[in-house]
Amino acid sequence: MPIFQYIAYTASEKEVRGSIEADNETEAAGALKRDGLFPREITLPSARMGLRRKGVSANELASLTRRLSTLVGAGCALFDALRLLSDEEENAELKTALIRIREEISGGSTLSRALEAHRNIFPELFIRTVEAGEHGGTLDKVLLRLADFLEARGRILDKVKAALLYPALMAVVGALVLAFLFVFVIPRITAIFEDSGQSLPLITKLLLFIVGIFTGWWHALIIITALSFVLARKYLKTPKGKMARDSFLLRAPVIGRLYFKFQVSSFARTLGSLLSSGVPIISALNMTSRVLGNTVLEAALSKAARDLTEGGALSGSLKASGVFPPTLVHMVSTGERSGELASLLLKAADAYEKEFESGVGRALTLIEPIMVLVMGGVVGFIVLAILLPIFELNQVIR
Repeated sequence: MPIFQYIAYTASEKEVRGSIEADNETEAAGALKRDGLFPREITLPSARMGLRRKGVSANELASLTRRLSTLVGAGCALFDALRLLSDEEENAELKTALIRIREEISGGSTLSRALEAHRNIFPELFIRTVEAGEHGGTLDKVLLRLADFLEARGRILDKVKAALLYPALMAVVGALVLAFLFVFVIPRITAIFEDSGQSLPLITKLLLFIVGIFTGWWHALIIITALSFVLARKYLKTPKGKMARDSFLLRAPVIGRLYFKFQVSSFARTLGSLLSSGVPIISALNMTSRVLGNTVLEAALSKAARDLTEGGALSGSLKASGVFPPTLVHMVSTGERSGELASLLLKAADAYEKEFESGVGRALTLIEPIMVLVMGGVVGFIVLAILLPIFELNQVIR
């Protein structure tokens, strides 16, 4: 049954907005009038989707999960909770998914099974965690843990994006300015030096060589750059390319340490959240490896899952991989002995997230002056290459 969105007025002339299920606009209008509403506009969500932002962010999903946990924990039936959430949801894609899930549940489906039809919104980790909560009868607590996990992950990703925004903007603006200078400004100035016939300084000759490449071979540069990008992208899609990329990211001098701490914190928080929600450890390890998106860590966790099926210990497998830090391995070993593995993993995640955030802050304070120095050096090179022959030409005239 189609889902219509409406704008209507109450008897007191107050504007209200919402959605309603009906076979057509006429039936939707009739249903609204029976509810004491006077419709002004009734449209299908598909007609309004273009005006709304598509996609569901981690923060939106976390907010939805926390509200659903609150309603279920307060004794509200799951169908009614989904109806309330769908009525007040502003994201059109998420609203449509909630209505579809509610319809599935009204037909006798479980929540986890209904979520499987919307994997573009709800990841595998989310679905399997909900399934574990349904089996254990602790759905409200599991949803609350999921909300905490999504909020923590969204928070750290937002900090990464915010930290990279300023350097990226500076790099783009600097590249555009330099391209403009090399293509339009500098060639006109250097043409004067070439016409004068005087002997030019080495630095000026170097500048003329660079300008000649930009002005005479720009089409070749574009082709080479595009071809390199395509080939690199194709190589990085191969297993060997993915392994090389991920190994480099883990071992890079500066960014590698930050990336490593981010991945370790993601591993600890994801696995800890899954275990605390009742997901079996082997399934939790397999899901965690897919969430991290790093082939090196994925291989280590897959081996750890195999070792567990053979009776081994998780801490021993993590230590043997040589990938995970000794502190984390020690906390995992302590958690295995004490039966508090999930809580210790979450504590480790908090610690590594704080280290990552402080590391990002320190790196950002270094990146900004380094970029300023680089840009200043390039500008100084250009100015010096232009001024030196001008001074020499001035002396000749005198």
